[in-house]
Amino acid sequence: MNIFNINGSEKMNIGDEVVYNGDYGDILCGKITAIGSDKDSYDDIKLEDGVFMYKSKKLKKYVEFKEKSLQSVYIEITRQSTRGDKNLDYILPNELIGNV
Repeated sequence: MNIFNINGSEKMNIGDEVVYNGDYGDILCGKITAIGSDKDSYDDIKLEDGVFMYKSKKLKKYVEFKEKSLQSVYIEITRQSTRGDKNLDYILPNELIGNV
């Protein structure tokens, strides 16, 4: 499943600054620090140029998530609070708006 900005041109990777929807309808900015899944079978996941991929044990290579399996994926985002603290947010791929 390919993640893209409104204009379709931006490719996201771990370490990129992104804009996303907060819990209360606010727009937040932060850095993608990790990708995870609530399914044990996806223990090695990466985000490469906007594509979520997992390491297939059977094929011994990274393959793109199927859309139905992407529902188990979450994105860890680190952002600075107004007090200077670092906060972690865990969002779903569909909550991403785009790159900063």
